[in-house]
Amino acid sequence: MKKIFAILMITMLMLCGIAYAGNVATTEIMDTTFNAVTTAANSTASFLQGADKVSFFVVYDETEVGNSISAAVTCQISYDNSHWLSASFYDYAGGATLQTSETISAYGYYYFWFNKDLCVPYVRVVVTATNTDADDLLTVKVYAASKE
Repeated sequence: MKKIFAILMITMLMLCGIAYAGNVATTEIMDTTFNAVTTAANSTASFLQGADKVSFFVVYDETEVGNSISAAVTCQISYDNSHWLSASFYDYAGGATLQTSETISAYGYYYFWFNKDLCVPYVRVVVTATNTDADDLLTVKVYAASKE
């Protein structure tokens, strides 16, 4: 009887890891260089249907010559990939406080996510650069990560 119970317990433990594991998909949704011409850009819309958790990574790289440049990061959501509304998000700096935008002004990375209860099929990231010109350049890459 103990052997049967032990075998059942081992089987259950082996299957539990599979039941709770999920695939994490990471996709580059923006790769834009901001200059005198391009000062704002929208990422490719991410289709979120079936995603349990959604987060974004922003990679910020600047070539600053004379101006003090920065980028404001905001999010938009849509039900049809055509009509967009501003959305709030969470990041580590704000903790449990919802953010509406984040300004980045130094080389590095920024990470933010949506509440898992947010039920929308599409999201995109909007980046607006300040003080970019022909020699003050800003390159931004955005990655979306989702878990099913």
